[in-house]
This record gives sequence, C-alpha cells and structure tokens, in this order.
Amino acid sequence: MSLILQYPALIGLLAIAVLPVLVHLLSRAKPALYRFSNVEFLKQVLRVTSRFRRPKDWLLLALRTVALLAISAAFLGPLLLSKNAPLPGEKRSLVLLIDRSASMAAKEGAASRFEAACAEAGEILSNVRPDLANIIWIDAEPDAVFPDLASNRDFLSEELARASVRPEPAALEAAFEMSLRQLRAAGGRPEVYIISDFQASAWKDFAPVVPEGVEVRMVPVAREDVANMAISSLVPLPAAPVIGQQMVVSCRVANYSSEPRRLSLTLDAGGSRQSQPLDIPPGGEAEAVFTVRCSAAGLMPISAEIDADAFPGDDRRFAVVRVRDSLRLAVAAADTDPAGLTMNQVTRAISWLQKVPVADVTRPPACDILFLPAWDGANPETFRALAASGTAVLIQATPGCPAASIAALFGDPADPAAAALSLESSDTGWEAAPASTHLAFRLFAGGEFGNPLGGRFLKRSRIAAPPSAVLAAAFGDGMPALLEAKDRPLMVSNLSLDRSAGSWTNEAAFLPGLAEIFLHLMPAGSTEVFVAEPGGSIAWTSPGLDGSGKPVHEAPDASRPLLTVSGDTWQSAAPATPGIHRWLVSDQAVHLTAVNFPESESILNPLAAPPNLGPRSQAVASASRRAALDDGLPLWPWLVATAMLALMLEGGISSLKLRGSRVTHP
Repeated sequence: MSLILQYPALIGLLAIAVLPVLVHLLSRAKPALYRFSNVEFLKQVLRVTSRFRRPKDWLLLALRTVALLAISAAFLGPLLLSKNAPLPGEKRSLVLLIDRSASMAAKEGAASRFEAACAEAGEILSNVRPDLANIIWIDAEPDAVFPDLASNRDFLSEELARASVRPEPAALEAAFEMSLRQLRAAGGRPEVYIISDFQASAWKDFAPVVPEGVEVRMVPVAREDVANMAISSLVPLPAAPVIGQQMVVSCRVANYSSEPRRLSLTLDAGGSRQSQPLDIPPGGEAEAVFTVRCSAAGLMPISAEIDADAFPGDDRRFAVVRVRDSLRLAVAAADTDPAGLTMNQVTRAISWLQKVPVADVTRPPACDILFLPAWDGANPETFRALAASGTAVLIQATPGCPAASIAALFGDPADPAAAALSLESSDTGWEAAPASTHLAFRLFAGGEFGNPLGGRFLKRSRIAAPPSAVLAAAFGDGMPALLEAKDRPLMVSNLSLDRSAGSWTNEAAFLPGLAEIFLHLMPAGSTEVFVAEPGGSIAWTSPGLDGSGKPVHEAPDASRPLLTVSGDTWQSAAPATPGIHRWLVSDQAVHLTAVNFPESESILNPLAAPPNLGPRSQAVASASRRAALDDGLPLWPWLVATAMLALMLEGGISSLKLRGSRVTHP
C-alpha cells in the first residue's frame, strides 16, 4: 500500500494546526494584580476549579489540533493506493478473462458460479474505468467481444447481462494467449483479470509465461466443493453390430461426493428402455452392463440417464451405432470343396451373412471377413497386413504348412526347431471347448446354449501356439483348436468343416457358435463418425446427394442452424452441444451425431488457491475493492469525519468546564 497527495502544493496548510498551540501558550501569560479587601472566597473558587481545569486544557488543545490538522490534510487530496497501482493519468488497458466452461454452471446458494463471475466483472469495469477494455470468454474455442480492445465499457456491461454458460471444456492457454496479443496491440498499462471457479482438474497444470510488465489478477468465484453425480462413459460393443446380434452396452457412473449414493440408471437404445439400480461409494464409480438386441438395420441412437441432481448437465450421455444388415464373407474355396459346401449352407442359414467369391486371395474383394480354409503358408505378411487394415482374416492351415508361416501371422520369429503341421486322425476323435473367459463365446458362458464347439473331431493338425497368440479354444489334450492375434482381427482355426472329419457341423450349437466367431472377428471400427466434441463443429460428409434435397442439421433443442458446404462436407454454424444431432434429407434421418458433456468438467472441486503465475500475479478475494484501491481510495471523507468528531468532543468537554466553574456560595 502507498499514499500519494493529489495537491501537494497545499502542504503549507498543515501549519494551521499550530494555531491552537499558540493560543494555548498565549492564554497562560501572568494576569494583572489588583488589590481586593478579602480574597478568601476567590481562593475557595480557585481550589474547586483547579482540579478540572488543567487536564481539560491539555485535552482541548489536542482535540483542536487534531481537528485543524485533519481539515488541512483533507485539502491535500490524499489517496490510498495498492501496490503496483497505476499512476494517476496513466493509460490503462484491461482484459477480463471470464470462464464460461461447463463447471461454471454449478450453483452455490441461489446463484451459479457464472452469475457471480459476471457480477464481479461488472464491478471491475465500474470501479477500474479503464481507457480500453475487452472481454474474452474461456470455453472450448475462446472468443472476444471486440476484435481489439475498445473504450465502449457500456457495451461490455450489456454483454455480461446476455452471456450464459456453455457445456464445453476450457481452452485455458488459448484464451490467455489471445489476451496477451490484444494487450500488446493496445499499448498502455496491461492488466488481465481472470475470473473463474479455478476447477482443480482444469487449472492444476495451468502455468503460462507472463510477459514482464503484465499485471495478472485472479478472482475466484467458487467458495466450496459441490457434490455431483455424473455418467462418465457409455460404450456400445460392437460399434457396428449386425441385425439380430446382441450388443453389449457398458455404462459407468461416477460419484464426486463424500457420501455413498444410490440411484437408478436408465438406458434407451432405439426406443427400448431398461433400468438398473446402482450403489456408488463416495469418490468412486459403478458400472452397469445392458444387453440390447439389434432388431432392425439402420442408425440406432443410445442414451443413458441417471436421476437428476443439482448439476444436471452430466446426468445424460449419448452414443450412436449403425446396425448393419449383413456381413460380407469372402470364402477362398470352390463350392465343391468340403469347406466351401459347408460355408454355402452356413450363409443360407444366417440371413445377415453374405458370401462373396474370391479370385485372388492376396487381393480379395471388398469384404468384412476373409476365410481361407486350405492355407499352405504362403504370403503370411500379406494376410497379417490385411487384418491390420480392417479386414478380419480366418485361416485353416493344411498339413505341411510351415510352422514359420504360422509364427509370421502373429508377428513372432520363426522357431528353427518347429516342424511343419502334420495331420492327426483318431477313430474316437477329440472334443474341443472354448476358453472360459474368451469374449467370442460369452453368449455360451452360462451353459444354457450348450458347447459352441460340441461334437467330436476325427481329424486335426498338430500345431504349436506361437508366443504372441491367444488360445481361444483347445482340445481336451491341450492341442490348440483356435488361436487369435492380440493386436488385430486374425484367427487360425484347427476345427475342420469337413462333415466326414467330425460331427461338429451337425451339432445344434454349430451355427450360433460359428456366427459368434464371425461377429467377434468383425472389425470394431467404422468409417462413419458418429461423435463430435462439445463446443466444436458439427459436420457431415454426404456420400453424394442425388438431388433429393439439401441436408438439414437439427440440434437437440430442435433448432435448425445455418449450414455451409465445402465439396461434399456440410458444416453447421452452431457449436456442438450435448445431445443427439440429426442430419435430415427430405425429413428423413440420414446421419446422427452424438455430443457428450465433457467428462473433465464433472469434478466441481476448486483449487485451494488460484495458480501462482509469477511475482506480478495475485489472487484477490474482492475484485471491486482491489479495483478501488488501484484507482485510489480517497481519504478526505475520513479526514473530515475525524475533524468533525474532534470538534464534537471539544464542544462537549468545554460545556463540562463551564458547568464545573459555577460555585454556590453559603
């Protein structure tokens, strides 16, 4: 803190405070001597009043001196200034960085954190009265009210009244860099006020470089932790199911509070609703798993919802899947081959399986799964790369296939001691069973649908599992029956499809078991994009409109924002908000986009103290008071009040003196 005088030329007025001292000294001169016949009564009066007179004289002197000194000092115009305050008349350039990310919607009492932030910003504009000012909003894509700092503070105040929270994360570094660029261009004394809840998960690592001379003041508007329940994830598997397939939807709910909570979680998948109760420990998570049958092909919107709480923005979560009407299966075998005959029967029995002929196995047609029932070990790198590119590969190796080729499929080095595959036969055959925890056979985990690999196998290949392979199924003696790659959709099968080589193809569980293998191998990804980040852009690339109509973007609130087009890509002018966004052509939905509440914004606990950005940054509890100190707190009203109080006390004491001087004579 520092003290300055606005009118230092008047400092000579302080000499007026000497007047009471001079009067006091002059009044103590020795009075004239007069002869009087009897002075006994006068001595008595003197003895009575002397007990009061001397102390009163000194107290009156002090009060009169204080009064004149305070009045004289008031004319000097003293100002109390904060440390690093601007000098009077210095040009001030100010940027208000106001956080309007999702966590600012949390309420503490009757008002939200964002409302408190806007109120603080209004007080700063009123008290600081900068020459140039601007507001930069902190959200996913920070933007400023003015392109450059301007003097129109009234418009900024109006903008504060119109502003609202956005359900987006905060791009802190981008907003701060924007403020520095604008301050450099404006000149003058640069000041930045950051007004935020300083949410711990977002601000804990915020440490920008503050240029020399820039004053940074942080105004926290969050006073306490706010308890919250949030849906943290919603994951449908597979991401591109086939009609008739059972899809598993996993949903996790987080408890950001210090108390255990019990709530109801509801899933809506294409209009089919299911609910589960959840008990969630304090500061923990709970998971619910739903099973959804994909009964129709096309786009399926999925939403999960929990009971509403005080912070409702993260009580819902969304996803979209496209249910496919078929899987394309390329079979590298002639129709007269035993495996080819079996696959013909399989594709006729499974409606969603479409058989595609193969002319060259090294360059297969567009398909989802490539099946090689008699692989001799040639080109293992080609099929490994094909699986990595998104086409699933299912291989049955013939006797004589080099063990090195099997190892190469899984990316393992060849074992020089490993022999080529050899054929084994048995009159009684072998039984096979899936690994108990393998996801390909989770439908059969309960046992009610039997063994998907039931029956007996009279022929098999003697094969050793490479180190990187996962054992998906095995024969009773431990010989591998199904091997799977860890990093791509690729399997090596030792299960013969020749009807003369076993009874598996005649078992009731054969079709559903083989179907589950195909569905498990199906590539999990999709070329379509069904998600967008909150605050980002909503876009859709059309496969080529045939003139049937221009697409329309329908937001979750049923509004239809303007669109811009670049080639085949249409982009909405409105930012992405949580919910399901629909793209319509002739009022028919052709695409859906899911936008979710940012998970990082669900933790509403603020930092214990705003981040320290250097020696010229400080946290202020009251921005308006700090702004007043920067502008200079005038002390003359306090000095005038002090003078008035001193004069009132002086008058009271003087009246006591007069009453004490009256003496009653006998």
